[in-house]
Amino acid sequence: MSVWPRLGQGAAYWGWRSSSALAQRLPAQLTDAVAVAGGDLAYLVWGPKRVIARRNLAIVLGLTPEHPQVAAVARRSFRNFARYLVEIMRFPSLSAHDIDRLVAIEPAMWQHLHAARAGGRGVIFVSIHFGNFELGGARIAAEFPVTVIVDDLGNARLMDILAGNRKHKNITIQTPDGAAKKVLRALRRNELVGLMMDLGPRALAFSNVEVDFFGMRATFPAVAAELARASGAPVIVAVTMREHDGTFRTIAQPPIVVPRTADPALDVLGATQRIVSGIETFVKRAPDQWYIFRPIWSIGEAG
Repeated sequence: MSVWPRLGQGAAYWGWRSSSALAQRLPAQLTDAVAVAGGDLAYLVWGPKRVIARRNLAIVLGLTPEHPQVAAVARRSFRNFARYLVEIMRFPSLSAHDIDRLVAIEPAMWQHLHAARAGGRGVIFVSIHFGNFELGGARIAAEFPVTVIVDDLGNARLMDILAGNRKHKNITIQTPDGAAKKVLRALRRNELVGLMMDLGPRALAFSNVEVDFFGMRATFPAVAAELARASGAPVIVAVTMREHDGTFRTIAQPPIVVPRTADPALDVLGATQRIVSGIETFVKRAPDQWYIFRPIWSIGEAG
């Protein structure tokens, strides 16, 4: 690696460490206000990402990217993303009691989870970059061990910090490369495995399928359905939604069981479509809580 990328990674590492130390010492109300201001600033100056966010959200809302409602939702998405970043900076200082106070798990979700684990084959949780999935994962991990497949940031020292923070909350992280064997072992121990369906470029480490999403064709990783088919573990689609009072609520849909017919490709495609349809339901409820700053949809005709 040349000197400039190393300097950039070093700046990101020390910037995160110093910002985290500051965020953990300041009152939450103040850091939230700073995050909102930072999100507004990012929306104004981060032109390429603003354009992508508005294009994505225009499809979600069924409007044009230039529509004022799309602009308002996109701005709130930037604000919520900035809030999420600050909350993750504060994450290491949160106790189990803090997380229990901040995150409510809907009773139906516990029912779905216990029903899914009753088979003894583990559970595959799928979500998207929405609300605060880190806090939701930590709340669930207080009850059951969780292994999560995440995008590799390309910055080893920063990844080590984030992995260590999660490890203290009973969460083990794996990057996409070589994760399959490790997560299959976790499923055999009847543990929970989580992954994001809107992974970034590293999603290319997995096979992908094209499904319908908000009436258009979009490509998503097939790994959740493939793991479920191979292991027999059911899939639960879940999100942790931000509430108006600064707390969070984790909600889920009933378990999806992937069939094992003579046509594996069709099994995986059908299950992935069911997963993505579940994600669509959640995004419709709060589109401004979806942090999506990369293109999702291919150019094509509406489905």
